[in-house]
Order: sequence, then C-alpha cells, then structure tokens
Amino acid sequence: MRIALSLEYDGSRFLGWQTQPGGGTVQDALQAALSGLAGEAIHVTCAGRTDRGVHARMQVVHFDTAAVRPLSAWMRGTNALLPESVAVSWAAEMPGAFHARYSAHAR
Repeated sequence: MRIALSLEYDGSRFLGWQTQPGGGTVQDALQAALSGLAGEAIHVTCAGRTDRGVHARMQVVHFDTAAVRPLSAWMRGTNALLPESVAVSWAAEMPGAFHARYSAHAR
C-alpha cells in the first residue's frame, strides 16, 4: 500500500530534511515514528528537501508499507510519535504510480 502524508514543521532544531549519519533531521524523526507505528522499517520520499533551520508547510511525502491501518491512524498515530515541531495534516492512500517528488505540480 502506498500512503501519502502532508507535513508541516518548524525546522529550527533540525539539521534539514534529509537523513544524515548522526540523525537530527526531519526525515529521521518521521521515519522513526512511521516505523514504530507500522512495525516495519519505513523509508519516506519527499517532494522537496529543506536545509537546516528551514520550515515547511504542506510538504508531501510518500511511503510503501504492508501494514494496514485506517488513514486516521496514520495521521494521529504518527503525530503522537513525532516531536511537537512536526505535524501530519492529512494522510491518503495513493496509487502505486504516485511519487511525492515527480507527481508534484508545484513547490
């Protein structure tokens, strides 16, 4: 199943979007939360990366999972596991051809 999420975050305390060896990124926090909720390792793909200290609204990401959850559980459950500075605003099941980066119409 392919799931898309829309995120907003205050990037002040993050080292940017993309995973880094020492952690501390938005992607690291999101993947940890989703992996805990799904019970499997989750890798997310985003529409566009942000640099250290940069904030985002309506940042769309997608991930694939075998875990079956109601869409509301992906949103509320992930929010419960994320730092307060990151929030999921919606979740949607997407067709397999959807790609957060390549399907974007604007950034």
